[in-house]
Amino acid sequence: MGKIKILIKPNTISETVGFGGNIDPDQLAPSIVIAQTTQLKRILGIDLYNKISTDYSAGTLSGTYETIYTDYVIDTLAFFSCSIYLSINTSKTTNAGTYKVGAEGSQNTPANELTILGKTYEAIAISYEQNFYDFIAKNPVPEYGQNNDTQNTTNLIGWY
Repeated sequence: MGKIKILIKPNTISETVGFGGNIDPDQLAPSIVIAQTTQLKRILGIDLYNKISTDYSAGTLSGTYETIYTDYVIDTLAFFSCSIYLSINTSKTTNAGTYKVGAEGSQNTPANELTILGKTYEAIAISYEQNFYDFIAKNPVPEYGQNNDTQNTTNLIGWY
């Protein structure tokens, strides 16, 4: 499997969602990849996902595809990425073991508050998802709905 080209930059999350700008992009990237290859692929379907990914990588997004990207993909992906980041980034595992992450002199947020915050980000992402469905119903593209083989995607809703 080749390296996945992420469709948003980690700093897009800071700009869109309001995460602190000092989060290491390397820490956000895995959450973006997970959100993109599970949630976004599920929402767009494989053919439209591939079309948007290919055009984004080539810098050729235009027309309805550019609208889908700018109005739905960015926000949906940013908020799902935040939800995933909050659920998996509270601890780090190294060859020395697993430990809680925290800044020196700070207090970690309780797990129940992180869960609530993560679910809030997920709910916002789902709102953008619903808006996408309304848009695509009125602005169909040939790639949408033609090859939605959910066996090639993973649906994490309810899992984390």
